[in-house]
This record gives sequence, structure tokens and C-alpha cells, in this order.
Amino acid sequence: MQRPVKKRAIVAAVVLLAGIFMVIYLENQPRIVPEQELLTDIQNIETLRTQFNRDAGKTRLIILVSPT
Repeated sequence: MQRPVKKRAIVAAVVLLAGIFMVIYLENQPRIVPEQELLTDIQNIETLRTQFNRDAGKTRLIILVSPT
């Protein structure tokens, strides 16, 4: 009967340590990469075209969000 108690204690300790390491890891991650630009709210197509063409050679991502 002593064996299952030890096994449970070991499993609980491993889970607890994994949780602590995960919290430490996530807290130390940078929120924004220093060279990363913030997202831009584009109101018209000409602004989009200008910014898109200006960033040729870089990775570009266009996200369209609709409220419905």
C-alpha cells in the first residue's frame, strides 16, 4: 500500500514542477519583438496599396475583420 502513495506523490511533484516551469517560461517571453511594428488600421485602399508596395521583400500579412 506504500507504493501507490509514493507514486501519487511523485506524479503530483512532477505536475507541480512542470506548472511552475511553464509559468516562469511564459512570464519571461517578450510581448513584442523590438523590431516588430504595431498593427495599422487602414481606412482606405490607397493607404493599403502604398504600405503594401513600400514593404516589398518583407513578410506581409493582411487581416480583414468583420463585425458580423
